Amino acid sequence: MMAYTEILLVDDEPHILRALKRELRHFVAHIHTAASGEQALTILSEHHIGLVISDYRMPHMDGAELLINIHQRYPDIATIMLSGHADLPGVSRAINAGALSQYVSKPWDREVLCNTVKTLLSNKHTSFPHDTLTRSLSQDALNQRIQGMAVDVKTPWLVAIIDSQGTSTINETQSVIAGNHQLRRVSELLEQIAEFNWYRVADKFVGVLAYSSAGHRLLNALIERLNCARETKALPTQLMVSALRSWQEISFETIQARKAKKIPLYDVHYWLPCPNEHQDDATLRTLIRDIEAKHFEAFFQPQLNIMTDDIDGFEALVRRRLESGGYQPPAEFLPLLSRYQLEDVLTTVMFEQALEAIHLLRQADNTKTISVNVTARQLETGFVVGVIQLLLPHYPDDVPQLEVELVETEKIHNFKHAHQQMEQLKSLGISCALDDFGTGFAGFESMCELPFDVIKIDGRFVRQIGQSETDEVILSSICQSATLLNIELVAEWVENQNQIDVLREKGCTRVQGHVIGAPLRRSRLLEFLATFKSKTCPTKLGGSD
Repeated sequence: MMAYTEILLVDDEPHILRALKRELRHFVAHIHTAASGEQALTILSEHHIGLVISDYRMPHMDGAELLINIHQRYPDIATIMLSGHADLPGVSRAINAGALSQYVSKPWDREVLCNTVKTLLSNKHTSFPHDTLTRSLSQDALNQRIQGMAVDVKTPWLVAIIDSQGTSTINETQSVIAGNHQLRRVSELLEQIAEFNWYRVADKFVGVLAYSSAGHRLLNALIERLNCARETKALPTQLMVSALRSWQEISFETIQARKAKKIPLYDVHYWLPCPNEHQDDATLRTLIRDIEAKHFEAFFQPQLNIMTDDIDGFEALVRRRLESGGYQPPAEFLPLLSRYQLEDVLTTVMFEQALEAIHLLRQADNTKTISVNVTARQLETGFVVGVIQLLLPHYPDDVPQLEVELVETEKIHNFKHAHQQMEQLKSLGISCALDDFGTGFAGFESMCELPFDVIKIDGRFVRQIGQSETDEVILSSICQSATLLNIELVAEWVENQNQIDVLREKGCTRVQGHVIGAPLRRSRLLEFLATFKSKTCPTKLGGSD
C-alpha cells in the first residue's frame, strides 16, 4: 500500500527537505513538504497523510510540539523525529506523550532511514484497522474476518469488489494525489451504504455479504448507488462478485488474475470465476444474473366466476425465462431459490409484476383482482405488509385489487401475529386467501382462526369429482364450512364442465384451470379478456401454454 501513501516532510532548511525527498521518492506515492509546524498542520488538514517526518529544531513550534499536536488530531498518522543527540531531552516530550513512532538521529544513515519508513508504513497497515486515506478497513482486517467466518456450504457468502476504474491511469498521467482523490470519492460513496464494512485492497474496495434475500436486496442497493454515481458524479466504478468459499486468499494479484476472466452478469456487474469453481457457485452466478436481468416473470392464470360467467381475476404464477427463449416451470427452480434463501426476492418480484398488471388492466377499464402466493413465514414476520407498503406510493389505486394467498405447505407458528398482519392487509383493501386447502398443515384450524376472505380448494379434490366418494365427502365438508363462515370458495385444476357444475352446486364461486385459460404473459391479458367477452359458454374457453 506504500505505492498509494502520501507523506509529509517538515524542516525549516530547504536543502534538508531536498535531500530527504531524494532518499524517499521511490518508496511512496507523493511527498509533501513544509518549512514550519504551522504550514505542516495546514497541509495535514488538506491531504490524507500516512507518515510525518519532522526535524526537532524549528522556530515558533519545535518538532516535539508539532508531533504532539499531530497525535492529538490525527492519531493514525505514523511519525518520525529527526534530530541530533543534543536534542534528546526535548524529543522525550514527544515520546512521553505517545506522539512519536520512531526516532532517527542526524545525520541520518540512508539505509536506516529507508528501512524505518518501510517498516513503519508496513506496521501501520497491519496494526491500524482503518486505512488513513479512505477510512476503509485494512486488507489484514479482511483476512482476519474471512478466517473467522464459518462458511455454510448451503448458504454461500459473496465477495463484492468495487473496482475504481481508471485510478492507475490517473496515477500515471496526472498524479497519485489525483488518483487518491478518486479513491476517496469512491470511499465516500460506499460509506453511505452503512450495512457494508468495506475493506481496501490497493485501488479496490471489498465487501462481504451473506447471499440471501436480505443480501440480494443489499447487493441491489449497491448496484443502484453505483449506477447513480456513474451518471451524476462521473465516478467510474465496476462491481464484481464471487462466491467466498472458493477463494483461498484475497490480494491485488489474485483479483487481477480473476478479473481477466470475468463473466458478465448484468450491466457493469461481473462474476469473477475461481480456478476451481464449484457447480453450486456457477448455479448461484446464474441465479444472480437472472434476477438482475428480470428473467423471473409472472404469468397470469384467469379465474372464472361461475355465477356470472365473467373473469373476476387472475393468479400470478412464476416462470423463469431461459436463454433459449423458452420458460422453466417453478418446480425446476424453486428448490434452488429455497437453497439460497431467495424466496423473499421472488415474492417481491411477483408483487411488483402483479401490480404492473393490475395497473395495465385498470387503464383499459378492466379492473381485476390478481392473487400472489406467500408463505406463512413471510406473513407472520411482516414481510408481506412491508413489501406492499413500499410499493403502495407507486400503485396507490392498484393495491386494493391484490389478493394475498397463504400457501398451506408451511406451518403457521403464531396465529396471533398472522391475524394482526392479515388485518393490516385488509386495511389496505387487500383480500386474503388460503391456498391449496385440505393438503397443508393447519387445515380447518387456519380457516377458523384467521380472517380469510377466500378458501382455494386443492386441485386433488376437484380431479376426484365423480371418481372418489371419500374425496367428495371431504370436498362437501370444506364447502359447507366455508359457506357457514361466509368465506368465498375458489377451485383449482378445473378441467371440464361437469366439475364446474358440481362445484357450482356446492357453493363454489370461482374456478381456474386450463378449461378456463392457461397462464398468460402480461402482454396477452387484454387480448384474452377481449376474446373472452365474445364467448357465451365456459366450455369453449380451453387454452394451452
